Amino acid sequence: MHKLTLKKLIFSLVTLLFAYPLPGFAQRSFLERIQPDQVNLQYAGSIGYFSGGVGYHFFKEKTTLSFHYGYVPEDKGGWMSIFTAKFEYKPFAIKIKDKFIIHPINPVFFPSYTSGDNFDYQFSTHKYRKGYYFWSSALRLHLGAGTEVKILNNHSSFFKSASVYAEANTNDLYAISWFQNRTSTPFYAMFKMGYGVRLNF
Repeated sequence: MHKLTLKKLIFSLVTLLFAYPLPGFAQRSFLERIQPDQVNLQYAGSIGYFSGGVGYHFFKEKTTLSFHYGYVPEDKGGWMSIFTAKFEYKPFAIKIKDKFIIHPINPVFFPSYTSGDNFDYQFSTHKYRKGYYFWSSALRLHLGAGTEVKILNNHSSFFKSASVYAEANTNDLYAISWFQNRTSTPFYAMFKMGYGVRLNF
């Protein structure tokens, strides 16, 4: 039942995105709307051992909404598929001539859903009494920040820029675990690092 509800929610959000376009989507055909503004490849960072995704820019590229699929191979902890929707805000941009743009700090928020035999929206009430585990084994809420260096390209080229970035994030379960063990666990231990590249069209 919970899985069905989550799927309906995701479907409703995607429908609203294209039925009621945000600024920047107006006056564009459906095919133009779904054409991504960027593609992304990432290593680690809580969304898979490797992941790939597409993103859409809004508000003059101040914000990005992106969708990712990541996986963890069996020899790295068991085969898992991870689905992520990421919202990133870029408040600062430092331009160096016409060659580079540095985004020193980009706050980011993203929920992720892990699909696998050992993951579910909630723990089985047949094995555990209701409320024994209050979190979901599959759904995580992440908060973090990244740093990005964007290399500008010729505007007539297929892509207008390429970026390399690093991102640190934590999630609800990591934060609670750290808080419960804060006297013996350093603060930085609850953060995970990810590194990636982007092509912006």
